[in-house]
Amino acid sequence: MSPKERRDQALVAIFHALIDLMQHQEMTTISVTKLCQKAGVSQTYYYKHFTTYAEIIDQYEMLSIVNYMRGLPNSTKLEMPTMMTHYFELVANHHEEQLVLLETGNEQPLIRGFETAFQYLVQADKIYQGPGSNTTQRYWGGFLAGAVINTSLRWVQNEMTETPAYMGQLIADFLKIESGGKR
Repeated sequence: MSPKERRDQALVAIFHALIDLMQHQEMTTISVTKLCQKAGVSQTYYYKHFTTYAEIIDQYEMLSIVNYMRGLPNSTKLEMPTMMTHYFELVANHHEEQLVLLETGNEQPLIRGFETAFQYLVQADKIYQGPGSNTTQRYWGGFLAGAVINTSLRWVQNEMTETPAYMGQLIADFLKIESGGKR
């Protein structure tokens, strides 16, 4: 296993331990010792990589969003329904964690992670942008991230009765972006 794979594995372990502990107690009352024991990592690892528990959540969400981007189709330009469908598949695979983050008021890392990924995809010219597209507007990434994350969290709260493909198309419809980039 490479050093990066070991780091990622330790991050996943400490994140899952934190989520589990957050289900039973306030984050401010969780000790580093208890967290590290539950995760199977050393306290040295914790202090070397994090200064707060929020950093664990942020780093895990960034790892998740990087993995999401790696899983996107390798086409020249992504259309909004496809991009959103893949995002809702990610949400479905991590819905329990996301629900805990929502219930404990820690949804901001989800928004930051999505916005970062979206901005990267726009800058890399990976997203289809039709005439009059707003993606380069200063606040567009933040707007879209907040809207998508709030919608995905509501979907999780409603037990994900719709498919990720349905939700992906719904977001595209909300934005008036259809397959082929038609408005």
